[in-house]
Amino acid sequence: MENYIGLIIAVENYHDAKNLNKVKFALDDATAFFDSLIKLGCNKSKLQYLPDNLATKTTIKEKIKEISQYATASDTIVFYYAGHGFYHNGKNLISCVDTSLTSLPTTTISIHFILSAFEKSKSNKVIAFLDCCHSGIEFSEIERSPVNEFSTDDLKYEYANAEHLAVFASCKSNEKSQADINRKHGVWSYYLIEALSGKAKGIYDGAILFSDKLQKYLADNTFQRVKMITPEKKNQTPVKYGKETKEKFIVADLTKVFVEKEIKASVKGIKFEKATILSSEDDWVSNLPGFKPNHKPPKEISSYHDGWIKSIATELIEEELNNIAKELRLKLKYKRKDIEEPVIENGAGQLSTVDFDYVIIIEQSKEKADKFILTRSIENFKNSDILNNPDFNKIFKHTFDELELRLSRKLNVESVIDKIEEIDNEELISVDYEQTDTTNCIITIKGFDGQIVLTENTFTIQMNQKESPQNLVLSCQGAYQAIGQQGVQKMLG
Repeated sequence: MENYIGLIIAVENYHDAKNLNKVKFALDDATAFFDSLIKLGCNKSKLQYLPDNLATKTTIKEKIKEISQYATASDTIVFYYAGHGFYHNGKNLISCVDTSLTSLPTTTISIHFILSAFEKSKSNKVIAFLDCCHSGIEFSEIERSPVNEFSTDDLKYEYANAEHLAVFASCKSNEKSQADINRKHGVWSYYLIEALSGKAKGIYDGAILFSDKLQKYLADNTFQRVKMITPEKKNQTPVKYGKETKEKFIVADLTKVFVEKEIKASVKGIKFEKATILSSEDDWVSNLPGFKPNHKPPKEISSYHDGWIKSIATELIEEELNNIAKELRLKLKYKRKDIEEPVIENGAGQLSTVDFDYVIIIEQSKEKADKFILTRSIENFKNSDILNNPDFNKIFKHTFDELELRLSRKLNVESVIDKIEEIDNEELISVDYEQTDTTNCIITIKGFDGQIVLTENTFTIQMNQKESPQNLVLSCQGAYQAIGQQGVQKMLG
């Protein structure tokens, strides 16, 4: 979709407001259409949007001529218009923000001028969408049977060179284009945007949206919706006209949209019941409350000194568990029976609640004999909804910097490494690992304030600063989605 050149126009409020009524939701329609093209993968710099005061007759004609001049044979030109349309002296016209009802011939632009300009360009692919009254031209429509047996790649290849100049119009020439008050869109534009956003059911071949299925979808749904929302049961019959070298052509490739949806769905499906939220910090052994004046800091790293450090850490563990329990009773309104009696032994303490377990562990540092490592964690979630509780997050504000997820199946870490190295763009995503041990790796992604650590059984994010549990969850979802966009997420299961 990067080769799509677009001109999107919306006139909702006219200078001649006395004679030209406001076009309800025209700006919302055009903005949503513009956004849908971006999400499809269109280059934003190739899309021009003229809302209201920017949509003068002079500007519109200049932009049409400009696009016609620089469009190449490989480009697809897309034109969208929402506003008042007129049928005057045998011509279909679109209005501009400076249109005057008493001077239609000189203050409007004919659809013929627009299409002729695009047809003279080097582009052989032009698609126009017109949501305005009196925009339609009746024609004989022949419904084509759908093609289901091809893959998306096959379809893109087969129809890659299909030439066309086609106009999708919201209604016949003797009808009016209706607005949908409840949905805050034009009826026809609403369904067009739904189709381009991948939300229409049963109209895609793989990830490809073809012209024939789009037209049938627009015609069926618009007609039915207008009948439903108008007291007079009005008719609005969308039409399509133009010329095509094949019975249908590709309107849009929704691969990017569907991949994004799949990634987001998998992100939402992450089960944080299997998560462990944690953080670690070090401190001097002499700072432990159980360290007495006659004690001496350890000078060597050993199981004996580790055991001794754990024995003098009991007071610290007990104090922290009591403080956390007090906060849970105060802020989350836990009762005595909601919190089990703390278990403290061998340098570890656990506070089990109805929603989760809070664990604190102290051990001797593996690097400095006179230091200890304190690790706090929240795990064994019985109710992961607690992660979104504001009071829960206040208790543990700026506490944790790591979230570990246990994977549902064993991960082939080497395949992930190979996939990232194939991307070969370290500014976007990079991977670090030990050549002698490829059962784990560290992934860095542009824009992510931390790193991802993968093992055969876990997916872990390590942030550069301490966060609340909820912010860690959001960061985890963001990281999961980011690697999904690079094709790695599917490997995680």
